[in-house]
Amino acid sequence: MTPPSRLQWLAITLLVVGGLGYADWVLQLVLPVDADLRTSFISELSALGQPHHRVFRIADVVAGVALGAGAALSWVLTRRCAAVWAPLVVLSVCAVFEAAVPLSTSYTFGAALPDPGTGAWWAKVSEPHGVSSFLETLAFLVVLVTCSLALRRHGADRRRLVLLAVGVGAALCGAIDAVLTATLLLNGSAAYLGLVQRLGVSLTAVWLAAAPSWLVLRAAGSAARRPRRGDRCRTAPPRARGGESPSRAGDASGRRSG
Repeated sequence: MTPPSRLQWLAITLLVVGGLGYADWVLQLVLPVDADLRTSFISELSALGQPHHRVFRIADVVAGVALGAGAALSWVLTRRCAAVWAPLVVLSVCAVFEAAVPLSTSYTFGAALPDPGTGAWWAKVSEPHGVSSFLETLAFLVVLVTCSLALRRHGADRRRLVLLAVGVGAALCGAIDAVLTATLLLNGSAAYLGLVQRLGVSLTAVWLAAAPSWLVLRAAGSAARRPRRGDRCRTAPPRARGGESPSRAGDASGRRSG
């Protein structure tokens, strides 16, 4: 495998930093934040008026910018797999946007909950922050599928299967999170919502730090061996004259010389 160039290492570093920074909720383990790990939304940590909300917002911006810059640089360097890098940029933009328009107040701590099932909840969900979170989730699902397929084309091994398991685990946590959030909206109960959301975000962060950066490494190794064919993640072997493959052309030449 061809060693990555300095720019490729820069892209990998940005992807790793941005991916791991996606789980900046861990800062609440060391900061005096009044948030229950079991029931509070992660977004509430950066809600206006909450302790250290600027720290979490700055961390979100740094992670989002790093992840988006890494994805854009990866596309420039590889010119492959736009279906991976484009939604990853969308995800990073949504993360930065959420930091720019934080929640106006907390939902599950330090504030009175709206009456469950009333229009107050749905008005909150339809705020720009909520819409951005929804788009961010969709972007991650697209990246999960396209990046997993791209890595499969570059070869299957146990590491790829481990990454796939981590990504699927993050997606399942997201689905459970959506169900628990709906339960909170309708019944006013948020038992274990915070734990599920933090587990899902942590798995997402690990996947974002590992899978796209590994794709850059694989692309760096295959670029020297395979010619580029547009924007595909997989390229066909070179063709000999007359449309024959190199192996068939060699066999025909051997028969003629014999």
